[in-house]
Amino acid sequence: MFFHATRFGALLAMVAIATTVFAPAATAETPDVSDNRPVVSFTAPDAITEGEPALFTFTRVGDLSSDLALNLEFYLEGQFLQDDEIGEVWFTAGEAVAVLSIPTNDDDIAEPDGYIGVLLQSRYFLSNVQEPYHIGPPAYREVAVRDNDRPAVATVSSASPPV
Repeated sequence: MFFHATRFGALLAMVAIATTVFAPAATAETPDVSDNRPVVSFTAPDAITEGEPALFTFTRVGDLSSDLALNLEFYLEGQFLQDDEIGEVWFTAGEAVAVLSIPTNDDDIAEPDGYIGVLLQSRYFLSNVQEPYHIGPPAYREVAVRDNDRPAVATVSSASPPV
């Protein structure tokens, strides 16, 4: 088989361009860190008991040279806290770890278990401004909040046996 050098070279160039142009984009599971933006990920416990704080620990790797605010969305189910009790997460320059502590109320009311969910989102404010961080997988964490107030067990005194 005979290949013309010019055509063969053009074919290789087209394959290289196609690989670059049609390569899959970075996803939350495989963030593209070639631009040195920090990658932010976070952890949380699986469950807590009401009265304990739900601790979400955020970690960023990569460029730590500037302050960074995260864009979070919260999901709540249950009667153990109010939306206004949730704070924000900020990294100061040089800081690699930030903790969000969400307090829960330890009441005396028997209620169904609930949860606190946190979704880490992108921070695109303007279409021409680059997102300040990549999201490391997974972008959503949920902490079950278990109620510690069980309904009182009613005791029924036994009737006297008939005589």
